[in-house]
Amino acid sequence: MGRQLGDRLILADAAETRICVLLSVSTLAGLVLFQLTGAAWLDPAAGFVIAAFAIHEGLEAWEGELVEDDDDDD
Repeated sequence: MGRQLGDRLILADAAETRICVLLSVSTLAGLVLFQLTGAAWLDPAAGFVIAAFAIHEGLEAWEGELVEDDDDDD
């Protein structure tokens, strides 16, 4: 939808929503697995998953994946 409209703000908001959902799912999965198994190593493992998501999104932002060059701004 954001690409069809050419709206970078919608694309940025969609990316933020995606990372929030992934972070929530990984946190919930870590908590549920810890509750079921009692394995203390699951908490740091979930932290690494969260860190991997954050690094991935940071690299996308750094590379400007969501930013399109608009030549019509002249």
